[in-house]
This record gives sequence, C-alpha cells and structure tokens, in this order.
Amino acid sequence: MGRAAGFATRVPYRPVATLLVVLTLAFAVAACVPKGKTGSAGRQPDQVASGTAQVKVALLLPFSGRYAEVGKSMENAAHMAVMESGSKRLTVLSFDTAGTAKGASEAARKAIAAGARLIVGPLFRAAVAAAKRSAARAKINVIAFSNSESVAGGNVFLLSFPLREQVDRIVRHAAANGFSEIGVLAPASATGERIVMYAETAAQRHGAEIRRTAFYSDHRAKTRKRIEAFAEEPPYRAVLIHAGSDSLRTVAGLLALNDVLPPDYQFLGISNWNDPSLRSENILRGGWFVAPEPAISARFAGRYEKTFKAKPDRFASMAYDAIALAAALAEQGRPKGNPFTRRALTDPDGFLGADGIFRFGENGLIERGLAVLEVTRRGFRVIDPPRTSFAIGTN
Repeated sequence: MGRAAGFATRVPYRPVATLLVVLTLAFAVAACVPKGKTGSAGRQPDQVASGTAQVKVALLLPFSGRYAEVGKSMENAAHMAVMESGSKRLTVLSFDTAGTAKGASEAARKAIAAGARLIVGPLFRAAVAAAKRSAARAKINVIAFSNSESVAGGNVFLLSFPLREQVDRIVRHAAANGFSEIGVLAPASATGERIVMYAETAAQRHGAEIRRTAFYSDHRAKTRKRIEAFAEEPPYRAVLIHAGSDSLRTVAGLLALNDVLPPDYQFLGISNWNDPSLRSENILRGGWFVAPEPAISARFAGRYEKTFKAKPDRFASMAYDAIALAAALAEQGRPKGNPFTRRALTDPDGFLGADGIFRFGENGLIERGLAVLEVTRRGFRVIDPPRTSFAIGTN
C-alpha cells in the first residue's frame, strides 16, 4: 500500500501536497465488477461495510461496437478511482451504450431504474443528448465526456477538454509574447470553422488579430494550393495549426516548403499536438501548444499502467476524474441526501484531477488549468505552467 497525490478532491485553501489518499491498487477486484451489476467502490458486495448507506453512480460507455476498447479503458480508470478513493459509500454500475444515441437512451433508462443518483458518460454528442433527456425527467445530473458545447447546460456538465478554452489559452500566450498577428489553418469541417471562430474571439480578448485563415482537407492537391495561397506574403507572425499526427506533419511540411517555418514564424497548436512522436519533427521544434501539465498526467498514467499492464486511452483520465469526484462527494454528503447536486458540482474552488485543476460553470462547461508546452529535441518543455487555483489574480 502506498500513497499518491489525491485526485478529484476539493482544493480550496489547502496546498496540493496535503491532498493525499491511500492508494489501493486492486486490479483483480476491480475487474470482477460486471457491467450493469453492483460493485461498491470496486469491492464485492460482502466487502461493503454493514450499515453504510450506498450511493449509486451509473457509468455509461461504449463497451461494444467500434469504441469498445476506449470504453474498457475508461471503465478500468473509473474502477481504479473508486479503489484509490477508499469510499465505502459509492457503488458504480456500468451500462453499455454501444456508442450510439439509441444505446445511450436505453442505458440511461436502465441506470435510472437501478437507482443511480448520478450518470457519468456518455462519450459522444448524440449519445449525451439522448441520455440527457431521460436524466432530466428523473432530475439526475450527468457528467459527460463530449467536447460539443451544444449538449452542455441544464443537468449536463461536460468533463472534457473544450476547444474554445484551448484556443483562448494559446492565443493569449502568443499575444503576451509578442505574436499578436496570427494566421489560422484548420480542417475543412464544422470543427475547423469553430476553431477559426474561437481564435477570432480569443484575439479580440487578448489584443491580437487573426490576419488570415485557410482550411485544409484530405485532398493533398487542394490542400497544397490552399497553403500556397495562405503563405503568400504572410501578414502574420504566428500560425495556429489545428491538426494532429500525420495531418500536422503534412500541413507543417507544406508551410515549410512555402518558407513559412521557424524561427521566422511561430507555430501554435492545442492538445492534438500532444504526441511524443512529434518530437522527431524538426519543423515543429520550437512550436508552442496547449496541454495538461505533463508531470501531473504522468502520475495517473503510471498508476494505470502498473495496475492494468497497459497504457490508458487518452479519454481514461476523464473517467477517473468523474468517478473520483463522485466518490469524494458521496463521502462528504449527508447519509440520506443527494450528494451530486448542482451546487456541489459547481463548487467555485474547483477540484484537483488527473490532468490538473478543473471546475464546472453554471453553463455546464468545464474550466481547466492548462499549460503551454514547447516542442524540443528532448521532449515537451513547460514554458507557461497551468494555474494552480481559481482564485482571482492567479495564472
């Protein structure tokens, strides 16, 4: 039995070093909890303390279909959270959404019938919208994982990494460091259009200006022509590139072929740059992007790997935080009351999670503490650390 930094516990007025929980790594026990069956805090029923009032939380994830592996990794992280919390009150029930709206609606109805007081999940926008309706009728709050702001609000709180916040963070950092003239390259999609809109809003807020925008596609010839036009007599000093993996390599390479490359131009990105393989890309070295503090995220990933002998999916930490938060609220709540009220979930002091601090707003959107990282030969270096509290005046 060891000790580790406590996650998804309240953080007001206390140093992070004091937020410790007993770490109980119990893969064998957690893996025994079947979908749709009870398992109090990852324990078998006979391990639950007698006389302890149980609070049920439903986990709605895709355990079958295209995203089954994602769902399993998130479920593993959820059970790791309840084991580490040591909660004697929390019972987690898992329900399969199959990654569809219809599956999510049916899973939500089953969860409500089983007595769930909080729904955690689903993962995708349409599934969240479907579960939201059933949960609203039952007056149950939902902590979901979609990145689509359209499903937030009412009884739904999104525990994700909002694109709007990420774009605002990187534009603010660029403007504060002398790069106030910015160009934007985004995919030719609804998401790309939102990125441009978010960048323009952020630029207005932080004294910057979006000087030129362009949209790339999977069609290499069209993308080449669009980037050639984008790179002609550039009116910008920095370029925000919304792309990841191979798309990022392609777009950055085409910019370089047209003489838009560091150090004359500052490349900017968001969390889809958070890929260790990109360190080998010479063109991207010196680029800045937004992501969680690596040292904090690595603690969760290390514990997950030790427990499950595999790397966590990129969504796993969100499931961990949601269930760890539920466990903390269940322990603090009155024996017969509902611990998952809007007031409890929107605590303005926020919570400390597997990727840093976060809090929910009244609009159901999450606010996070995010770092700005620089791509270097040796890895990603923090050049602007995340805020450590939500107090006014803190970074």
